[in-house]
Amino acid sequence: MHSKNKGEAPLWWKIVRGFFRFLGRAFVTVLSVFIISGCIIGCVLATVILGMVDDAEVVDLDQLELSYTTIIYTKDPETGVYVEDTKLYGENGKLIWADYDQFPDYLIDTVVAAEDKRFWYHQGVDFARTIQATTDFLTGFDSGGGSTITQQLIKNVTGADEVRIDRKVKEIFNALALEKKYSKQQILEAYLNVIALGYNTRGVQAAANMYFDKDISELTIAECAGLISITNNPSIYEPFGHPENNKGRREYIYGEMLEMGYIDRTEYDALCETDIVTSKGQVTGKESSKYTSWFIDYVIDDVIYDLMDEYGWDYSTAQYNLYNNGYRIYATVDNRIQNIVEEYYENVDGFPKVRNEVQPDSAFVILNYDGEVVAIVGGKGEKTGSRLYNIAAHGKRHIGSTIKPISSYALAIENDLITFSSVITDEPIYKAGETIGSTTFKADWPINYFEGYMGDVTVRTAVARSINTIPVKLVTFLTPRTVFDFLTQKLHITTLVETGANNDVAVAPMALGSFTEGVSPIELAGAYQMIGNGGLYIEPHSYTKVLDSEGAVVLTANTAPERVISSETSMILNKLCQEVVYGANGTANPTAQIPGYTVAGKTGSASDNTDLWFVGMTPQYLGVCWLGYSEGMKEIKYNSYPTPVIWQAIMKQVMAAEDPNVKFPESTNVVSATYCLASGDLAGSYCTETGTGWYKKSNLPGNCTKCYGSSSGIHDIYGDDFGYRGTGGIQDIIG
Repeated sequence: MHSKNKGEAPLWWKIVRGFFRFLGRAFVTVLSVFIISGCIIGCVLATVILGMVDDAEVVDLDQLELSYTTIIYTKDPETGVYVEDTKLYGENGKLIWADYDQFPDYLIDTVVAAEDKRFWYHQGVDFARTIQATTDFLTGFDSGGGSTITQQLIKNVTGADEVRIDRKVKEIFNALALEKKYSKQQILEAYLNVIALGYNTRGVQAAANMYFDKDISELTIAECAGLISITNNPSIYEPFGHPENNKGRREYIYGEMLEMGYIDRTEYDALCETDIVTSKGQVTGKESSKYTSWFIDYVIDDVIYDLMDEYGWDYSTAQYNLYNNGYRIYATVDNRIQNIVEEYYENVDGFPKVRNEVQPDSAFVILNYDGEVVAIVGGKGEKTGSRLYNIAAHGKRHIGSTIKPISSYALAIENDLITFSSVITDEPIYKAGETIGSTTFKADWPINYFEGYMGDVTVRTAVARSINTIPVKLVTFLTPRTVFDFLTQKLHITTLVETGANNDVAVAPMALGSFTEGVSPIELAGAYQMIGNGGLYIEPHSYTKVLDSEGAVVLTANTAPERVISSETSMILNKLCQEVVYGANGTANPTAQIPGYTVAGKTGSASDNTDLWFVGMTPQYLGVCWLGYSEGMKEIKYNSYPTPVIWQAIMKQVMAAEDPNVKFPESTNVVSATYCLASGDLAGSYCTETGTGWYKKSNLPGNCTKCYGSSSGIHDIYGDDFGYRGTGGIQDIIG
């Protein structure tokens, strides 16, 4: 028999009490874990957030325009200081930077009402909108983003738009930091210049050009609202393809502007009834809808190809970097001269007419003697686009007789084979019916443009009248290979063909300029420099240097002079080329003369007159004019030779601003002397017909003995095999 102890708790109570004790201990444990974990997480979050604060990146708005915009600088003609000329923009020219003061006030009101109503008051982040957007996101109700204009600018510039909490937090701190450094106006300027507005176009200026063919400063309120409407989703709201969507979005913006007091009810009603009229204006590299000039086209191509050579890039990479890396290009153009040439070429009625039903095309390029391209035009008539095919820079044309001074005569004078007045016989080299190798000549060859032969002539006459037989004899003696190597290695003509069944290492191409492919006007101009600057070749270039947006050198033009002929040879060649302009039978007399200024030059015609040329030189500038048909080879029928006429019309205007007292370089080792027209030797008392010649001191002709009956050939320095007659010249040198 058991007895109960008084005061002892029942069993059920012990069980309940034990359960609650356990539960209490468990709760305390869990709570402790949460507290400790919360502290740890809080510390981690605090560390992360503090790290984000420390790592907050401030977008450099001062460099933003520079990084997008490549600028071409040209010299102010009055001060000689480089000034901004043309801007090229990212996305192949479809971003045009506009300054804040170019924006109409109602554009600012429109974007603030549509995108960020409290923009003028927050510090980069609208926390009320951010909290609302976060709540909506967590509850599955998307009422729109919470990003401010400042935050959107950061996303547009950095490209960071991933939907991640850490990215959003970092963006917030970046926005706060940005607003500490820059004004609201600077932030709005940057934002409106980088927003995407459809058709691969960025920024309100480029979009205003494209959608309305206007400058941004000319837009109406409705047009501004039309642009800002696009930002919500360009593929849905752009006005070309979705005018109704754009209209609906505009009306929403008008409502927001009314609510904010930017417009009143009357203006609101009128705007809702207003349609916008779009036009597909052409966005180009300029800050307007005009096309870039021929020179700007040329310098762009020049830089692209030099980037390819310097860095091994392909064309698309070089072009992308040019338009998107904020380069600074210091160009050689003289805008005064460029405008003269462009204005002449736009007026097709001012060109000398030929007898063809369709008038030929033309191109023109001007260099100074430092190799700088100061003007270039690649085609005749009004320019119809940007980056057009430029014949002056890229055309390959037969240069005809313009080759003579830079090939046969240059090398023959340089090597003392001839003098200014050497006498050589103008006669056919091959007779009709004669067979050489596999070729049977159907007519005497070569023939002259005047269709006859003059017998004994001086070099002076041969150059002035552009006689063909004399250069053929000289090239045969010099050898085509020697001349070819001089043209390609010294004068850097790149388009001559060295191998194959049809190549240019032959007498006809090297003497008469009938090449396999041809030469561009710019390379021909480069080759002629040596005749106007004392014997130097300097690579033709359209810029002096290219810098990146931070001032580091990207490209430097090769401006190093290379001596290719002596100063003595250069001076004598120059005097010979002056005979083309001033000589009694010069082929450019009087059409290339500029009163008060000295001109030297050379005409040239390809076979069958398919290409007509004039290369003219003044002491300051060298100009090349080409006339022909850009597609195919078609004979040009003319009454008077047209290219010197074009050259003179342009260069008269160019030279009007230049000092007439400037002279071509002269060598102290060259002397003038009177020579006998009959023998080419230095004239004596018996010589009745004389002229003035120019000679190297080291290669003076002998005294004339012909005019008083003595036998010729006293100074037969070339030997009998070359048919040298008299002391002043050579002939029959091909045997």
